[in-house]
Amino acid sequence: MAIKLKSFLLILVLCFISPRSDASGGTGSGVIENIYVNNGWTMVHVPAITNNPDNCPSASYFAIRPSDANYITLHSTLLAAFMAEKPVRFWLSGCGGQNNNHPKIVSVWMYK
Repeated sequence: MAIKLKSFLLILVLCFISPRSDASGGTGSGVIENIYVNNGWTMVHVPAITNNPDNCPSASYFAIRPSDANYITLHSTLLAAFMAEKPVRFWLSGCGGQNNNHPKIVSVWMYK
């Protein structure tokens, strides 16, 4: 009986372990210095933010792709923050942008 229970618990634990584990994480805040828009991505440079939770090859820019589910909303928010010179914070998960080298933005906070 104890062996069956241990086997069941092991199987249960393995079911909830993802084979791919992105670190993800929030950033500090800063003002967007420039935006680079291409047909395959939008990337923003925020010198005050250096977070790179997924160890992407470069953290000089943060990226979104048109294929992202909320691309239009994120793109609009980034443009508004840039034009208004308002500080932003990001939630990052994975890598994206040019050659998938930059932290991928999944959420944006904008402040007054």
